[in-house]
Amino acid sequence: MSMVLDRIGYVIVYVRSVPVVAGFFKEKIGLKPSYESGDWAEFPLQGARLAFHADDDAQPRVTGIVFTVEDIHGVVRDLAGRGVEVSEPRDIGVGLEAWFSDPEGNRYSLFQPYS
Repeated sequence: MSMVLDRIGYVIVYVRSVPVVAGFFKEKIGLKPSYESGDWAEFPLQGARLAFHADDDAQPRVTGIVFTVEDIHGVVRDLAGRGVEVSEPRDIGVGLEAWFSDPEGNRYSLFQPYS
């Protein structure tokens, strides 16, 4: 039997304060957690879970997490209306991309593909 790695179960972002970042994703982004504790929170998404884990040494970073959306302009307007600092969409050749950051400065991408 050969090993097959074809499914991602979790994407974990290490943060200094799970309650602060999880609160941001609940209140500003609109995700619903499936579990929360002082040092762990997880949010079910299509195909994987986005989790936040406490790490006192966590530093702000580009997470590499890309949220694919159907209407990036609408999502950007909605997030800005909720008080999220979000960039204007820009053309990256294969679609449109915008960025937002959580309260600790971790960056996430929004992407609307052309096809």
